[in-house]
Amino acid sequence: MELKRILKIMLSIVLVLIIIDQFSKIIVDKFVEDKINCISNVFVITKIENEGIAFGMNKNNLKNICLMLLVLTLIIRYVINQKKFMTLKTIIFISFIIAGGISNLVDRVFRGAVLDFIKVGNFPIFNLADIFIVLGWILFIINIMLFSFKEINKAV
Repeated sequence: MELKRILKIMLSIVLVLIIIDQFSKIIVDKFVEDKINCISNVFVITKIENEGIAFGMNKNNLKNICLMLLVLTLIIRYVINQKKFMTLKTIIFISFIIAGGISNLVDRVFRGAVLDFIKVGNFPIFNLADIFIVLGWILFIINIMLFSFKEINKAV
């Protein structure tokens, strides 16, 4: 696929997902005082400022910003280098990862921390951007595995 087309699709998806995530954070920040118990302590909306990365680890905001910029740069470099192998599915999956990363990066830069607000059971509190990142990586890895299996079967 042509790089210009790939980047246009990615930019569209990334912008929509960032707007959704940032809008959800604005709503929670503005209207949630303490917590909203949606399903009796199984699903709770509560807000925390997460200064760390995954599950609150590494609370050095500058280091986290640099790390995120490095990861985003590597992902974009991957897209550029692999443009001839990019499918629409791959573009969508990578767009989810980039959107989640950029949206949390926006929080780090402008809030000083990431606003997390979704609590499910005993799992650490997270946000929509985290869902985008995890979902994007899982689908991307599955896609690579399926592609690899198909290539192995062709060779046999």
